[in-house]
Amino acid sequence: MPSVREPRHPLEKRELLHKESPDTARIDGIVGKLLAEGRHPEAIEYLEVSRNPELIAQLAADAVKRGSAFLLQAADRLSGTKSPAEAWTQLAANALSRERYLDAVRAYTALGDEERAEAVRVEHCPDYEPFKPQGK
Repeated sequence: MPSVREPRHPLEKRELLHKESPDTARIDGIVGKLLAEGRHPEAIEYLEVSRNPELIAQLAADAVKRGSAFLLQAADRLSGTKSPAEAWTQLAANALSRERYLDAVRAYTALGDEERAEAVRVEHCPDYEPFKPQGK
């Protein structure tokens, strides 16, 4: 695959992402490059346009490997599906091993394991107070 050039100027990026008929091949190339470089949050902006299922799956796999709840939630939103419980369980384990405690709390919460989420929060990040709507 030839080297893909990212836009050098914000106006060029805007033109690429907001064209009536976007160049999805170039956008997918940029996403692949960004994911390979570990620049996942930047890749999400491009994935919003192309919605390439293979690249979204790669984002989800990287999220689990890194223990990043934010990235897995983004992959779920982009794909329109919810990741299986096994993915969230593995993400929580990876987050704990990498000392990403807030991500572990979010993963256990996504699994519906409020007790485990609260135990991790109290032990490792007691100052973190997740938003909970009144009456819930």
